[in-house]
Amino acid sequence: MDIEDIEVNHPAGKGPNGADPLASEAVDLTDDQAEAVRNESFSVAIVFHHLKTAWTELQRRGLEERFDELGVTVDGVYGAEFNASKQTEIIEKLSDNEVDAVISIPVDTAATADAYRAVADAGIELVFMDNVPDGFEHPRDYAGCVSSDNEGVGIVAGRFLREFLGKGDVGMITFDAPFYVTDQRESGVRDVLRNSDDVTIAAEEGFTDPDDVYDLAQNMVVTNPNLNGMFVSWSDPPAVQATRAVEDVGRSEFVITTTGLSSRTVENIALGGPIKGTGAQFPYQQGIIEANMVGQALLGESTPPFIASGSLPVYRGNFKEQYPKHYQEGLPEDLLESSHSI
Repeated sequence: MDIEDIEVNHPAGKGPNGADPLASEAVDLTDDQAEAVRNESFSVAIVFHHLKTAWTELQRRGLEERFDELGVTVDGVYGAEFNASKQTEIIEKLSDNEVDAVISIPVDTAATADAYRAVADAGIELVFMDNVPDGFEHPRDYAGCVSSDNEGVGIVAGRFLREFLGKGDVGMITFDAPFYVTDQRESGVRDVLRNSDDVTIAAEEGFTDPDDVYDLAQNMVVTNPNLNGMFVSWSDPPAVQATRAVEDVGRSEFVITTTGLSSRTVENIALGGPIKGTGAQFPYQQGIIEANMVGQALLGESTPPFIASGSLPVYRGNFKEQYPKHYQEGLPEDLLESSHSI
């Protein structure tokens, strides 16, 4: 496989409000600016959509390490477990706290909008991960949004599915909620497959709980025996559950592609399992970019509406090289041993 046929070299998608993506350098802090931030006693809160993913762990690590360098106190890290009501409650409490900034990814851009509005009205700087609440305008309501190139990530997953499958029917298991990130990724996959003469989307199902994909995937394969492949909205747990589902019905030759990366996803790819390729992101770097944007905003500097951190194609032929780019550390010994058979 020629990885150049898979890669997306420039951001393919725009920001949540149609903004053109800028590079991370747009919010880099000069030495003087970093020192100015350190001279203040700024504090921040971080509110994720879900805490049980490698993406969250890596992005949190990037945020916390950069804030530590800048002398900014992380007042709390929260997870909403994809529950808009829970996230609303968390955000509403933060509007009464004495934090200077909130970094967050909205679970539901409509249902959480009023809570984020209360934060903005309290004079707290807002930097968003991947998505922006409904009705929010830049720069009036928020400092900016930082994301991977979500459409590009989806294009990578779609190209992997097309290349590994060659021809045949595929299914799509998508996130069944209004969520800009997954909407963009799934759109990228559809665009690739719709332009393919030999691959047809023959079945679709949606989920709202990422821990409830096993039965969905298994039922799709059993009721659609002509399926040879599948795209699953993101890697862990949804695609990992889909992998177990197809293996449990004896379809070990099945092709699955997805977006994002986790240790279980890499292991499946390394061992030649059903997950053949993924469009991964740069979550650690994204966290650093967000922290820099917060620093700029707290200093009263203008900040861009949208920064995209790119996409990273990962498959069995290159995971040894791509793993450190994503995880910021070397390949674990057990995966390195698995790679010897390549």
